[in-house]
Amino acid sequence: MLKQITKLFNRYRQIPTSTLRLIGGIFLLNLVNGSFILILNIYLRKMGFNDAQIGSFTSFRFLGVLLFAFPFGIYIKGKSLKPYFITASLLIPFAAFLMIESVKWGNPLLIRVSFLAWGFGLMLYQVCALPYLMRSTPKSVLSDAIALNYSVWSLAIIITGIFISILTKLQTFSLFGLSFPWDEYHIILLFIIISLSAFFLISSMEESKPRSASAEFKNNFSTLLMDYDWFLIIKAIVPTLLIAIGAGLTIPFINLFFYSVFGMDSAQFGLLGSIASAVGFVALLLAPTLKRRYGYKISIILTQTIGIALLIILIFTELFSAINGVLYIAIAAYILRQPMMHISSPITSELTMKYVGEKNQELISAVNSSIWSATWFISAKIFQLLRKMEFEYYKIFFLTAVLYALGVVLYYFIIREYQSRKSERKSTEAFDRIIIED
Repeated sequence: MLKQITKLFNRYRQIPTSTLRLIGGIFLLNLVNGSFILILNIYLRKMGFNDAQIGSFTSFRFLGVLLFAFPFGIYIKGKSLKPYFITASLLIPFAAFLMIESVKWGNPLLIRVSFLAWGFGLMLYQVCALPYLMRSTPKSVLSDAIALNYSVWSLAIIITGIFISILTKLQTFSLFGLSFPWDEYHIILLFIIISLSAFFLISSMEESKPRSASAEFKNNFSTLLMDYDWFLIIKAIVPTLLIAIGAGLTIPFINLFFYSVFGMDSAQFGLLGSIASAVGFVALLLAPTLKRRYGYKISIILTQTIGIALLIILIFTELFSAINGVLYIAIAAYILRQPMMHISSPITSELTMKYVGEKNQELISAVNSSIWSATWFISAKIFQLLRKMEFEYYKIFFLTAVLYALGVVLYYFIIREYQSRKSERKSTEAFDRIIIED
């Protein structure tokens, strides 16, 4: 067992320093994003905003990505990506600070502007991250780098969740005559200040030469139909589209589910989110090993199917919330679901990148970001509408399970096609070697 753990960590140590610096910077930015996911909605609710308004604000986070991700993915083909990571490292803390201030002022317009700016900052590093990893990381540790990049999100949730729980219990901060309560505002502000150090890590990283030649944006756009394999891209994005729509109905609002159904406040949900993310973090680190040992079908199809079953258990606890002990079933389902859904994320990303081929990778990264943002924008609007119509959470979240299931079925067919193509290519190469030798 110890030998396996040592081997696992040795693989992660082989990841290039510049890649580790980028992933470290993304982790620091995710401290802000993690605190938003865990307690921002609760902060908004306490400041007098209802679920429909929160859904409306959340939709603006995804609008920024929706508007810019696709053209940005076309623009960055063959270009240096470092400037955009640096921009994101400054924009995200600024947008986050504007957001908590505008909530305190009760200014809906500024709240929407800050959500939009936050989404734009997220888009910059989300679109660029996978192309950077594909350019700069040796193939021998590419799976590990992608998994580590995904895992820092879970690690950020772990850290923010623990701090939220501890700081809430401390109640107040007092030093040298300065005193303030550890409420949602000041906790988020602390993570904003910490996230500013991401700028220094990202500024010190190096970048490999782009694989494709740089071109003017208008030229990139004018050759859009000819330069990319659109049939492959469309087939690759459909399962992502279905899963993203479902996720957008659930993930941004799961804290409201626990707050409204079980009365779970920021401290309790922060700790719950931390525990769930710790389990998900370990699963993500093990993702490359799982993929190498069992292949795509087990590491994607089986894990996501189990995750869907656990989601169904979680959402239907709302129907029995008055019964003693049901809260613990909801907590267990939420925690166990995290590794099942998380472990497949880097594996599906790697599969998609390999499935579409090198020349399509920057575009598919942008398209995927556009999809997640477009669908989460739409999902937030659907959530806003359904909550206005007084739909219970379990009815909304059950739709997520159905969409996830459809996406998993389509991933099965993509895996089959990719493995078939791979086998044919190997057979052709073997045949060519025989001819040459003869």
